[in-house]
Amino acid sequence: MEINRRNFFTCAGSAGLFAAGGCVSAPAITSTRSPNSLVRHLSIGCGNRAWGDINEICTHPSVEMAAFCDVDSKFLAQAKAKFPKARFYRDWREMYEKEFDSCDSVCVGAPDHHHVAMATAALKAGKHVYLEKPMAKTMVEAKFLRDTAAKAGVVTQMGTQFNAYASDRQVVEMLRKKILGPVERVYLHSTRKGISRRRRLMPKLVPVPENLDWDLWLGSAAERPYAEGVYHPLIWRIWRDLGSGWIGDIGCHLIAAVWRGMDMGSTPVKSVLAETLTDAEDGVKDKVWPTAAHIVFEFDGVPASDGKPFTFEWFDGCSEPDNLAPAKYRPPVEIDALYEKTPWGKRPHEGKAVKCRDGWILQPHGRDFAMAIRNDGRFIMPPTVGPAPTHYHEFLNRVIGGGKAATDFSWSTYMRECVIAGEIAERVQGTKITWDAKARRFDSAAANAFLTRPYRKGWEIPGLS
Repeated sequence: MEINRRNFFTCAGSAGLFAAGGCVSAPAITSTRSPNSLVRHLSIGCGNRAWGDINEICTHPSVEMAAFCDVDSKFLAQAKAKFPKARFYRDWREMYEKEFDSCDSVCVGAPDHHHVAMATAALKAGKHVYLEKPMAKTMVEAKFLRDTAAKAGVVTQMGTQFNAYASDRQVVEMLRKKILGPVERVYLHSTRKGISRRRRLMPKLVPVPENLDWDLWLGSAAERPYAEGVYHPLIWRIWRDLGSGWIGDIGCHLIAAVWRGMDMGSTPVKSVLAETLTDAEDGVKDKVWPTAAHIVFEFDGVPASDGKPFTFEWFDGCSEPDNLAPAKYRPPVEIDALYEKTPWGKRPHEGKAVKCRDGWILQPHGRDFAMAIRNDGRFIMPPTVGPAPTHYHEFLNRVIGGGKAATDFSWSTYMRECVIAGEIAERVQGTKITWDAKARRFDSAAANAFLTRPYRKGWEIPGLS
């Protein structure tokens, strides 16, 4: 039978992908068949970030790259060339139906609006899931993903690969040991150039290229004509209903080490305020994410802050001289001055600065080490953290041996909710919104309108309300 968006979930039920009631009722899965068996792995997405994931996952000695899926035949072709013995699909639902009986794990590397549907279908079938950030697009999706993973009892990992880098692990250790006292404020910045900096233009419609299945690419997103260089393969990030903006793309990477080091777990954000700048034509301005933003997140106290309220600040205004954003969208000059005292010589385009009572922790994103500087100007040697498996290998090691992966959904979905709150604040920019974690509502009707999203008919997610 042909698999399409209208009959997949019916087929899934009869094929055993979902247990009655919506979730697997068997005992929690702690590992794959045996320490000596291969992990049979499925990959959704074969281009860009997904291709990077594939090339990392395949290096694990105990993995078999069993099947691949991509709506773009050009991307699928590169997977065929590298893994000729695998099986290949255009539709992820067909791959699930045909491969789930013999597979162990899935990596989801499709655009953001597909994440929860693809991940929860795998979780409900008892498959271990490596899910690229930003995991979910809405607060409702994040909670649904967390609850589904908890019932499935499988290994889950959010795709924040820098989590395994020495510098991230050093930040975690320094914060946990409080080497500079309690945390007072965290500055996060991503001020480099990138696709999301470009001016937002009205789509120019052209025929769908032969290599692309446009209907499958849209999935749950609203129908629209194909436009060249506007959505696929990367520009989807700037569209509100497809991507998650600059902070959705990079925020989870930059926040993760601080969230872990402060042992924030399920800590909810208290309030959020955003200021934004959007370079766009009038016809698309209300459909796209901003080109620059400054977001302030306020939290109640946690042990890492000695019980006192603390703040995260996010800056994503470009710092390049030929595309310089106004100063309020770039980190304070105090941060620049701190980095000038370090061996790096200047503030990196991407990184963090954690203000503690007795000094600062500084970390350029993706570098080999972090640094700490006391208020009197003396530097502290970062802790030695030793070698560690990659984020991908750590996930697969847990699939084989059991236990939770580093960015397990039980806590990383809460971190994602914090970032989503920032995205919602961008959409009601200039208004401070307060989050009631118990009621799971903001104190703003305008903000609450974005707690969930519409799904195209036939692409609704079973059990999601």
